[in-house]
Amino acid sequence: MKSIFIIARRAAAAATLLASALSAHAANITLSNTMAFHNDVVQVDFTMAAAGSNVRIWTDSWFSGQNFDPGAALWARVGSDFSRLAEVDDDDTIAAGQGFYDTGFFLPALAAGNYRVTLVAAVNASNGNVLSQGFSYDRETPIPLALWNQPTYDPNVNDQKGGFWRLNLFGVSTANRVPTPGTGWLLALALPLLVWSTARRQR
Repeated sequence: MKSIFIIARRAAAAATLLASALSAHAANITLSNTMAFHNDVVQVDFTMAAAGSNVRIWTDSWFSGQNFDPGAALWARVGSDFSRLAEVDDDDTIAAGQGFYDTGFFLPALAAGNYRVTLVAAVNASNGNVLSQGFSYDRETPIPLALWNQPTYDPNVNDQKGGFWRLNLFGVSTANRVPTPGTGWLLALALPLLVWSTARRQR
């Protein structure tokens, strides 16, 4: 009988260790920044080190129209591209603190792997089932959010002009924003030409 209790205690201890190990891989991460133009696309990569349950991803930055109305898509990495799993414009039921036009995903089960969330100003919808196909506003001339009349804005109060966004990820392993191409490298390329041109004029 004693050996049975010892085995049971060891099994319980092993289960506790396993649960601790799995929970150690789960994190709650919040990322935020600002978006400048109506066709900007914020991209956030996250990983699942092990299969997870009740994963939640949501925005809570709409702030009753102080900032833009966000839309989001969830993608899974397949080779060098990403395959779309879901796309949501409005869902304020994911977590407390969301506003009417906030968005997000509740994922009862999510396999281990690499994923990406894209965040846009609605209704800049994805063009297809893979991320490389881009978004519907990609070819439009960028309009500053402060000057753009988002399709869901209220003309009576001229709202949704702010660019702040915040994305919360609950139950993932890691998350980080994908860097967007900056203008620094353009300046680095242009500077020698500018110096040469100035020197030539001064001759």
